[in-house]
Amino acid sequence: MAVEAPLHVAHDWDAEQDGRPDTLQVCDEVTLRKALDGPLLTRPLPGHLEAAFRQHTRERAARLLRLSVYGMIAVYAVVSGAAALFTDEPGLNTWLLVAVLPVGIVLALIWLATRLNDMESIVEPLLVGGVFVSILGCGAAALYLRDDLFAQIAAYETIYVLIIAFSILRLPLIRVALASLLAFVLAAVAMVAMDHPVLWLDSLLYFMVPWTLCVVVGAMLEHAERKEFLQNELLTLESLRLRDMNQQAEQALARRTLQADYLALIAGNPEAEVLFQRTLGFLVERTGAQVGVAYRLGDDGLLHPMASWGAALTPGAREEALDPAGTLLEPVMAQRAARQVRDLPPGYLPIVTGSQTLKPGAILVVPVCRGDEVVAVIELGRLAPFSAEQEEIAGLVVTHFAYAVQAALLRRQQRRVS
Repeated sequence: MAVEAPLHVAHDWDAEQDGRPDTLQVCDEVTLRKALDGPLLTRPLPGHLEAAFRQHTRERAARLLRLSVYGMIAVYAVVSGAAALFTDEPGLNTWLLVAVLPVGIVLALIWLATRLNDMESIVEPLLVGGVFVSILGCGAAALYLRDDLFAQIAAYETIYVLIIAFSILRLPLIRVALASLLAFVLAAVAMVAMDHPVLWLDSLLYFMVPWTLCVVVGAMLEHAERKEFLQNELLTLESLRLRDMNQQAEQALARRTLQADYLALIAGNPEAEVLFQRTLGFLVERTGAQVGVAYRLGDDGLLHPMASWGAALTPGAREEALDPAGTLLEPVMAQRAARQVRDLPPGYLPIVTGSQTLKPGAILVVPVCRGDEVVAVIELGRLAPFSAEQEEIAGLVVTHFAYAVQAALLRRQQRRVS
């Protein structure tokens, strides 16, 4: 059974293209501009934009970690190693156990994560958890050691962690702020539960003030980054639109050039036989067909072969009219819509070469209509199926061909009368 695919052709390209904006792009542009005009921190970006932004930040954080993880490990090793080798303060062991070890574990996990191809999927929970563990350890060490040298070092470490989390990696603002604050509160609660005196003023200076400043700076950076992200999306959208417009303009020019070439080919009011042969040859050349036949629909309802290309239509066969009833041509003529037909019956419009006869892989049947009246039918065959562009070429030509056929037949009738 033949498998048919409808052919969608534009008989009037200019009318089809006028006033047809890309609805998806227009909606996206409206959404982007609305998001830019609204608050960027107090509510998520609309639609898919929030998820896209979060993916963007995850990719950036993963990229930064892959570039800087060895540097962070080197700094960690130098600072902790130098302190362990050249300092004998009593708080060294406590600092190494409570502050240095958790940070080392976090760096080791980050390094392992950089070995993964899909690090972006885990980078946020990994880093938020790393910030929590690092602040908890460093904060507990600073609170526990009080006036010791290593309490000051641990206090500085909390500041470094906050700066890296908020200003460099730019992790999710609310999550990091809550995680770091919760970690320090837990460390303080642990000290109180142990009846260990806490230097609240010192903790205010080395954690609360830096934490507040980092939250403010992080909010400013995230606001700027969200705005830049939306602006980049708008620029990308505009670039895509310009590219589409250029492609449409090039396609429109190609269509007009094709039609102009065809009109130049049939200029001069050629006879019907010449007109059919030129048109068939033009379509064969432009569609890559290997075989083709052009029929004229007579007043008797039969199809009269007028021209052939690569098909065995002898001069005697040209006079043999074809009844379209029961053939592949009948539904095409009834629906006045072109069809590409595959799985052809044996021997149908064979492609004859010098050494063998081949079966076409597909036949493109194109009705030539003047209004609702079918005046001719063209069959094109090739070994491979016809592409959408090749199908459209036939649709751009047949309208002009229909009027030319009517004019040629009318001139023939006038000559017979006279």
